[in-house]
Amino acid sequence: MRWDAVQAPADQIALARELVERVPASGWGRRALAAASANVLSDPRGWRVVFPGGPRDAIWFVSTVSDASMKLAFTGARASDMSAVILERLDQNRDLKPFVRQVMLFDLAHPIQALARMDRTARVMFECLAARPTPPPRAALIALDLAYTAIVFVWLFDRSQGDAFTRSLTPKAMRLIGLS
Repeated sequence: MRWDAVQAPADQIALARELVERVPASGWGRRALAAASANVLSDPRGWRVVFPGGPRDAIWFVSTVSDASMKLAFTGARASDMSAVILERLDQNRDLKPFVRQVMLFDLAHPIQALARMDRTARVMFECLAARPTPPPRAALIALDLAYTAIVFVWLFDRSQGDAFTRSLTPKAMRLIGLS
C-alpha cells in the first residue's frame, strides 16, 4: 500500500501506520489508539484529534489509503478485468494480512461501517477497469461486495506460496458473478 496515495496530514498518516503495526498484536480499541498515539504523537490522547471517531475513523482512513493506492496502480493503464484489480489490491496489502484480520473482527461488531467501506471499495474497483459501466449497476456492486469479501477471507488464511490458492480462485469467482 502506498501511504502517499492520498493527501493527508503527516500526523494522520504516522498514526495510521503505527496502528497498522500495533493492532495485529493488541486488537482494536482505545488502548491501542492511546499506545500508538503516545508513540507517534507523544500524547496518548492525541488520537482524539486525529481520529475523533476512534477505531472507526482510523479504519476508514486506512481503507481510503488502500483504495487510493489500488486506483493509483491503474492510472497509466486500466485493468482488463476485475480479477486483475482484486489481485493488485491483495498484492499491495500482502504485508497487512494480520492487520486486515483484526479489521474483519472489528467489522463483525460494526457491520454498517463495514458495508459502507465495502461499497466504496467496490466502486473504486470499477473505476480501475478499462471497460466499465458508469455507474456500475447496483446488482454488480452487491455481487462484487460478496465475492470480494469471500476472496479476502480466503486470502487471509491462504498459506500457499505467493497466495497461489487465492490467485487461482479469484478469476473463477469473477466468472461466477459475470465480472471476468
